[in-house]
Amino acid sequence: MIQMRKIEVAILLSIILYMIIFMYYPLSKVIVDAFINEHGITLEYFLILFRSSTVISAIFFSFWIAIISTIFSVILGVPLAYILTKYDFKGKGIFTALIMVPFVLPGIVVGFAFLTLYGTYGYFTQLFYFLTGHRIILGRGIPGILLAHIFYNAPMVALITTSVWRRIDPEIEESAEILGSKGFYKFIRIILPLIYPGILSAAVLTFIFCFTSFEIVLLLGGPFYRTIEVQIYSYYLTFFDFNLAAALAFLQIIFISIMVFIYLKVVENVTQIRKIGKTGVIRTKSLFKGVLNRNKVDIILAVYLILFLVFMVSPLIAIFLSAFYDPITGRYTLQGWYSLFSTKYNTYLGAAPIVAPINSILYSIFAGTLTLILSIATAYQLWLRKRMSIIFGVTIFIPVAVSRITIGLGIISAFGPLGILATDPRPLIIIAHTFIAYPFSTRALLNGLYKLDPEILDAAKVLGASTAQRIKKIDIPLIAPSIALAVALAFATSLGEFASTTLLYRGSYATLTVLLYLMVAGRKFITAGAAALLLIFLSFVTFLIILKTGEELSSGF
Repeated sequence: MIQMRKIEVAILLSIILYMIIFMYYPLSKVIVDAFINEHGITLEYFLILFRSSTVISAIFFSFWIAIISTIFSVILGVPLAYILTKYDFKGKGIFTALIMVPFVLPGIVVGFAFLTLYGTYGYFTQLFYFLTGHRIILGRGIPGILLAHIFYNAPMVALITTSVWRRIDPEIEESAEILGSKGFYKFIRIILPLIYPGILSAAVLTFIFCFTSFEIVLLLGGPFYRTIEVQIYSYYLTFFDFNLAAALAFLQIIFISIMVFIYLKVVENVTQIRKIGKTGVIRTKSLFKGVLNRNKVDIILAVYLILFLVFMVSPLIAIFLSAFYDPITGRYTLQGWYSLFSTKYNTYLGAAPIVAPINSILYSIFAGTLTLILSIATAYQLWLRKRMSIIFGVTIFIPVAVSRITIGLGIISAFGPLGILATDPRPLIIIAHTFIAYPFSTRALLNGLYKLDPEILDAAKVLGASTAQRIKKIDIPLIAPSIALAVALAFATSLGEFASTTLLYRGSYATLTVLLYLMVAGRKFITAGAAALLLIFLSFVTFLIILKTGEELSSGF
């Protein structure tokens, strides 16, 4: 027992040491750079920011686009959650799996997909012009950003809400119906108060994701629309002003920290509901069978489901076509694939393109392995030490409050002077990817641990099983699906990471996401399409792993 205690303390200290060196030290460097110049402590950089109309516009736009995107995502996601909870239809399993796809798709791929589908010469734009004679461009500016945000977040709202809705005792609703409460009135007075923790947590998480949106705004926003994240990126890479970038990053950390605190408080209620598990079998009815003889609500829901399916599938089809169709020459070709796997030097990339897919896979494997080790150790500490779980949990999930560009800046400031970036930035890229994936993998594992039946654990203790034996024989087999989900989330996060990577990579250390962006910027659309389709394929492999686990993907949030 004493030996086990020593091991637990050693693990706890190792986690804290890792967080200090690779998380909090880089963040502290950003804060120092925001307040320190050659003359000492100063507020000069903040005064410059608040005098800049560009920065004020970026802050306003970040809040505005996040609020609007959250509202639309909730409006579209809650009806979808209702359908998934209350209705059965042919292919429901496939549809449910399909709406999980955005979770594992890189943001740069989604941005490129909407550019290809709804941009100036996009497939939908051309089709609409052919049918009506009018050109409507939905893939640029605010419409494009909103559509991409909804594509990402409406399914997340639906899945998180569904995970809560399915755990509500169906007898509550049945009793309400017996007492005469039906329709919209029943939803407002009975159902909504029960599922609001799921809706609220999904809404706060959506706001955070949209507030820190980077790739989508970078590709679809054009020169007129930029979030704080894009402005930080511009200060560092365009104007070479690290201090202004750090000052703006510090302001963003404050904004997001407030939202993360709210999210952590709200998600406590969701976690408690998830602990309960399913309380009964919810009655469902067929959505499409005899739909024409149903009421108007069922017809509207059926039409909504079909339109939502088209909305989800069409960007993926656009990516597939873009991998083989060259819009410059107007021909179908394999040239994009030849260029993607070429061993010849590419002037846009500064290296041979073949290194990008190899790097992406290797980074994902190493980052996924490191994240899993840290997440397992951390989740067990949070689970075992419930008294300190609040303080320890907040320190662990603080990375959620830090944007990916800020993570890149912190790593550059902390470890750049050591010369690592100039020689071999791969360790720093892996550290950045681990930093980003760590909170979500830990959350997935923690939710798995919360599902362990205390009676089983007590029985093992009564029968004389040591802690090590119990972990090996009981805990690990029972939380194996959560472990697989944590690995998949870490792999997908690393695979799709672009923001921090674009600051840290040098030439031959680029990833597929960086290559995709550079090809779009260089108008090499056929090569960009091939890179995007390869990213989708790799993400789909991760997606299959998630499906095989049987775990709810929303448990990672």
